[in-house]
Amino acid sequence: MSVQVIDEHHSPADLGLLGRLAEVVLKDEGYGSGCMVDVTLVADRRIEEMNLRYRGQSGPTDVLALPLQVLEPTVGTPVGRRRDGPPLHLGDVVIAPEYVSRQSAVQGWNFAEEMGLMVVHGVLHLLGYRHDSDREAGVMEERERRHLAREGLERR
Repeated sequence: MSVQVIDEHHSPADLGLLGRLAEVVLKDEGYGSGCMVDVTLVADRRIEEMNLRYRGQSGPTDVLALPLQVLEPTVGTPVGRRRDGPPLHLGDVVIAPEYVSRQSAVQGWNFAEEMGLMVVHGVLHLLGYRHDSDREAGVMEERERRHLAREGLERR
């Protein structure tokens, strides 16, 4: 498994924790071997540009998941890679720490836990989880709680 955390914004976030959380999600969801995910921390302006380009939404956001595979949530039966092939690149998770910091301060949330949630949330999206309906949101939130708890964090 390969998780790369790239800090383009010089964030105060714990990059090691973010990488471990991405690995926890991949492993627990059955994608522990032969998969690759990039997590990139960017400025608000950059995520605002990406939000408009990829989602047609104006303004910044906290996290974007940019999947390279079309997956369904299937714990234990992941899409694999060829034995002699390169790692399966699942996609990228892009987070705006400034946005998350402001959001955390306004809501009274812990910044580290909120950043952890953004990573977990983004990786779950790469694996096909959605929250378009109440049922889907409930499933995704339960998975988020489970993965965060493995690192001693809580989902707000």
